[in-house]
Amino acid sequence: MGVLRDAFGVRVPKAPGTDQPMLRRWPFAALSAALLIFNSPALTVSAMLGQFAIPAAVLLAGPVLWAWYRPVPAWCAMVAAVPLLNGLGMALDSPIPPQPWLLNQTLAQLPVMYTLALSSTRRVTIVAFAVTLAAGIAISLPQDVEPSRLARGLLAWTLSLLVAVILGHTRRLRRLATLQVAEEFGRRRLLEERARIARELHDVVAHHMSVIAVQAASAPYRIEGGVSEAVAGEFAAINAAARESLHDMRHLLGALRGSGEAPRTAPQPGLGDLGRLVESVRRAGVPVELMVTEPAPPLSPAESVTVYRIVQEALSNVVRHAPGARTTVSVRTDGDAVTVEVANERPAQPAGAAQPGAGLGLIGMRERVAAVGGALTAAANDGGGFTVHARLPMGDKGEQAPARTPAGDGGRSPEPPKGEDE
Repeated sequence: MGVLRDAFGVRVPKAPGTDQPMLRRWPFAALSAALLIFNSPALTVSAMLGQFAIPAAVLLAGPVLWAWYRPVPAWCAMVAAVPLLNGLGMALDSPIPPQPWLLNQTLAQLPVMYTLALSSTRRVTIVAFAVTLAAGIAISLPQDVEPSRLARGLLAWTLSLLVAVILGHTRRLRRLATLQVAEEFGRRRLLEERARIARELHDVVAHHMSVIAVQAASAPYRIEGGVSEAVAGEFAAINAAARESLHDMRHLLGALRGSGEAPRTAPQPGLGDLGRLVESVRRAGVPVELMVTEPAPPLSPAESVTVYRIVQEALSNVVRHAPGARTTVSVRTDGDAVTVEVANERPAQPAGAAQPGAGLGLIGMRERVAAVGGALTAAANDGGGFTVHARLPMGDKGEQAPARTPAGDGGRSPEPPKGEDE
């Protein structure tokens, strides 16, 4: 029952990277109307169905329109129409009873089979194809038709259905391959972004370790009256551990950086560099207002660089997607946390072609916020613009970051398609 329920819930799949179905609705409506107009007189004249010609034409054209909404039920209606129409023709003593291999019925079956193959798994498609052939052959063989004509008709009908199924299934496989490539590309870029964040945090941690090493080495000489031999040994052990940690971190940074990237010696930006960042964005044509509470929030170096990168990425998105929109950047203390908000109004004119950016946008911001145990929201605001809001714990509360999945946006990643072609 579960398989049947899943099969009847199948819809036309969405195009990769969009929320729109791969197939448009209007071709189905147009084809269904054309079949209705074509079959109504054809069934009246050739099959001599009389007043039943229009209902019979609706029975042929209806599954085509239905296939866009529910491919599997539409196929069931198409298969059920085969014996119904044939039985109706025989009951009315039709000179040419409706046969599935005739052109007027084949044209109604091809789009349904194509949509079914595009939307369903290979197993469902094979079963549907076999059942369709079996139903058509079972209806056609007992008919009083010339054998050679019947053989040619059944062969052409079978090949037509097979071509429709192959085309639909091939397009479905291309869609799945595109989704898989896009997912792998997204995971790779996400890992690169996390490595970049780790390199920046390495600089902060390395600075602290260097201070520990220097202080531990100089402490015995700075303490008035000297220290005992045991205490001096403790300081020496602290100094040695700090230096060893620095040595290991350099190896770690080399692995994160890769062989083709030169080391960076410039200090990491922070809260104090927001003024220069905002000024550079103003020169790019975006009116930006910066508001930082006084006194400035007491942030650790890791938190400070996180605030800077959030504002930097948010302003980059404004420049790319809302050029010229009035923007407000706010950094304020909120209890034991710091709140960062970047809000822009509706742009005066829509943005042109998207320009490539260096980061990963919202995904990169979420990764940075998660690294310090904070939370981030990004959504359209009431004014028609966009607002990025981040809340970062200060001090010890931000040291434990929440667990994250290996890939994904905000800790969630789309599941790869599994078992769809079994």
